[in-house]
Amino acid sequence: MIAEDRVVIEYHPKITIPTKKVTQLIVNLMKETVPYFKNYLVSDNYTKSKLNEDDFTQIYIEQAQQVIRQNNYPFNVNGQYRDITYGSKGFSDFYFYPNEQNASTTSIFSVESKRLPAPAQTREKEYVIGDNNNGGIERYKTEKHGKSLAECGLLAFVEKEDATHWYKEVNQWITNLSTTEDEWSTEEVLKSSESRDNYSLFHSVGLRKEKAIGLTHLWVNVN
Repeated sequence: MIAEDRVVIEYHPKITIPTKKVTQLIVNLMKETVPYFKNYLVSDNYTKSKLNEDDFTQIYIEQAQQVIRQNNYPFNVNGQYRDITYGSKGFSDFYFYPNEQNASTTSIFSVESKRLPAPAQTREKEYVIGDNNNGGIERYKTEKHGKSLAECGLLAFVEKEDATHWYKEVNQWITNLSTTEDEWSTEEVLKSSESRDNYSLFHSVGLRKEKAIGLTHLWVNVN
């Protein structure tokens, strides 16, 4: 269940986990999943072919589910979430929800997946903004994803260049938008949080008409 300032997960006895703590656990789980995801990519468990965004996402979700089972996290993860509780439009690529029996399966943290670079030149800036409100960050700003949530995330599969390159590119796109679009601000640029061999972590805010949403960006090198 989601309240204004905390997530309540029913146990026996009842345990209340603050929203900030749940977000930290989810981000830890997402980082912990990366080596399992990358090991799978170099294994013989799938046909060696060009993987698209949906393929990468499916493999990542499957590995995350295994990590959750091994470490007894107080939530689970699944793909393709349609928000019937708060009415977000569209489908999040995957989402986290309380895993207790008889608890609500409403999303407590949704994630949008993107490839860097985008699969077509016409979609170059899709991590930020796209046609028909399909940009990764854009979806959260307009509440197409994550309506009524305080924190959500984006997962990027870096297929060319590296995180340093895309960090500059993405922030430049946001900066440029801030000079031409009233809905965008330089306050929304990404800020580096953590860098490892397998992944890079960034944080940003998505400004909305009402309350801003916090965004965690996990970029995984798959090249």
